[in-house]
Amino acid sequence: MSDFAKMANDYLSYLQYVKKYSALTVTGYQRDIYEFIDYCHREGIESFGAVQYSFLRGYLAYLHTKSLSPKTINHKMSSLRGLYRYLQKEELLDDNPFLLVESLKEPQRQPDFLYMDEMLDLLDSIDTHTVLGRRNKAMLELMYASGLRCLEVVEMQLSQIDFSRQLLFIHGKGGKDRYVPFHDLAAKWLKDYIENDRYEIMMKAHQDHNYVFVNKLGKPLTNRGVEDIVDRVVKNYDPTKKIHPHTIRHSFATHLLEQGLDIRVVQELLGHANLSTTQVYTHITNQHLKEVYDHSHPRNQ
Repeated sequence: MSDFAKMANDYLSYLQYVKKYSALTVTGYQRDIYEFIDYCHREGIESFGAVQYSFLRGYLAYLHTKSLSPKTINHKMSSLRGLYRYLQKEELLDDNPFLLVESLKEPQRQPDFLYMDEMLDLLDSIDTHTVLGRRNKAMLELMYASGLRCLEVVEMQLSQIDFSRQLLFIHGKGGKDRYVPFHDLAAKWLKDYIENDRYEIMMKAHQDHNYVFVNKLGKPLTNRGVEDIVDRVVKNYDPTKKIHPHTIRHSFATHLLEQGLDIRVVQELLGHANLSTTQVYTHITNQHLKEVYDHSHPRNQ
């Protein structure tokens, strides 16, 4: 095994077992790091220690030729910066040339969301005449009730659900755990799904595990599986719309702020480490408020 591969794999193991990063996150780091290693080999660089700032400028230029967004390039630089920081900490390298690389300016992008009536209409449009339809209903109702990330839905276990208190215990991003409530309607659909539909799927497929949301073969849903379900539900509701599972989470946060919930409570519900991450939703609610004002004020008719 080359020094490149050994150091990279040591770092990836550190992220997985010490930092407790999700498998999906570690895979993203792995992709960024090995793409850089491949570039180094092509350019005649045979060790992390041989990389200098002038070389990184060439790598940045190469990434630009691939028409990547500033956000994607910044993410790749962050992955590599973290790798070098780890190697310094382990006293395997003296310098971290990535510290000299400035982040590219990213265009300000507000989260997409559905208006409250759109969100409720979407949930009401789900066909619940089939086992999988009722699974979809339970899943989307819970996602909107609790503002869940896609990965949190995929990794949810039966033991994380407390029906008596209507609380979910969520293992969130960056190892940040939190309790999130869910309302009566979500509880009804979730309980019915687990006790009846999920049970039926698991028995027919001869599966035995504790993941909450499963596919027709009784296996745990994947991120892609959740995305496909949301896509099909949305197309059935309005073929002109295109939303991602995260849109439901954005809508959850936006609607709670519109209803006057304190932003710090919303921060806790979302599992954001920093309040500034949550504050982006206040821009959305303020913009919506202005639109309603412009449409409704008699002097503006």
